[in-house]
Amino acid sequence: MLEKGLFLMVIGMGITFLFLGILIISIIGASKLVWRFFPEPEEPVTPSRVSTADTEISIAIAAVTARLPK
Repeated sequence: MLEKGLFLMVIGMGITFLFLGILIISIIGASKLVWRFFPEPEEPVTPSRVSTADTEISIAIAAVTARLPK
C-alpha cells in the first residue's frame, strides 16, 4: 500500500514538473517571438531640462544655507 502511494506521488510530481517546464519554455519562446516582431519604438534622447520649480527651490535652499552660521 505504501509503495503504491509513493509510486503515485512520484508520477504526479514528475508530470507536474514536466508540465511546468514546458510552460516556462513556451512563455519564454512566446516572449522572444513578440519582441522580435513587435519591438518597442526607440524614443529620441532629449537632454533633460530642470523645471523652473526645481530651480526656484534650489535657489531658496542655497540662500538659506548661505545665511546659516558655520
